[in-house]
Amino acid sequence: MDRTSSIKSMDSEREKFRTYIEKTGVMSALTDALVHLYEEQERPTDALGHIKKTLGSFTPSVQHCHMLEEKVKEQEAIIESQRTQINELMGEVANLRELLAHVEGRGEATKTPSETPRTS
Repeated sequence: MDRTSSIKSMDSEREKFRTYIEKTGVMSALTDALVHLYEEQERPTDALGHIKKTLGSFTPSVQHCHMLEEKVKEQEAIIESQRTQINELMGEVANLRELLAHVEGRGEATKTPSETPRTS
């Protein structure tokens, strides 16, 4: 009797697990990956790697990681250069605004009464 209840308990656990992987989409994803592998014209030599790639858990090579790290460093350098350029341009804009305000101020002072706009 003990063995029968143990088997029923295992069956119950298996059923719960099966239900779980179906509800969470694991079974569907695995099925899709296997179908994708089956439909390949040329069978890949690394079937497990192909399935991992299909599932999206592809682990990039060390070389690929190094290449990406270099690209990140390059982009960070470009960003820093552009920040410097932005700051320089903002300084130029501030100087030009100051100059414009100064020129406009002098222009107002040199206008004759007939040139000033009337406010009626």
